[in-house]
Amino acid sequence: MKKNRIIVLTDESGLSWDSLGLLEQQAEIYLAKGIQDTLSHLTIFSYHLILIVLNKETEVICQVVESIRKIVMTPILVLLSENSKGRSRVIHAGADVALTQPYTAEEISLQAYALIRRYTESERREEMPIMVGKLEILPLQRTVEWDNKIIPVVKREFDFLHLLASTPGRVYTYSQIYQLVWQEYPHGDITNIIYCMVHRLKQKLKKVDVSAEHIIISVKEVGYCLRGYKES
Repeated sequence: MKKNRIIVLTDESGLSWDSLGLLEQQAEIYLAKGIQDTLSHLTIFSYHLILIVLNKETEVICQVVESIRKIVMTPILVLLSENSKGRSRVIHAGADVALTQPYTAEEISLQAYALIRRYTESERREEMPIMVGKLEILPLQRTVEWDNKIIPVVKREFDFLHLLASTPGRVYTYSQIYQLVWQEYPHGDITNIIYCMVHRLKQKLKKVDVSAEHIIISVKEVGYCLRGYKES
């Protein structure tokens, strides 16, 4: 069975060995050698939890969390000092949970377990094939089919279709699409960037079936959704 992986960003005054011991019982631990090492590892390796324990100003911690959020959507657990008043700021910066002292090794372990469980369950759901009308998305193979005919999509086209097909009928805004598909905060003319990608995708669908492109619905000045199909 594949073991969960946790990357820990801490300094000498941070995490106790008791806490690390409990975490090692449920996951493999990588102790990062600093902020840059953390960011570098997150661009290469897959982790199930990011644990941040730094004896630094709240502003610095928020900047670290924001930098990580531009790379991955992995759960982030932050441990703050007793006098810290920045818990809400850290959460708004992108952390999933922020604990302030006093906290115990057991509480850290339980929070880590809950975040990892939710994340891995979400990963498993995303691996299930998705059917919307004649459209079929196979996440493990990262392929898209229309009426059993393969559509030659590139990475962002696949991620875009997978996002919309997960909840047919739900409208995703341009900002949501950009952040979830491009995996970075929106900047620049994202409306035009997304429009060009969708246009190319629709052309590919149209080559297989002239009606296939209409499964993608444009919601003017808002974003896109996938046409829902009722079961007969």
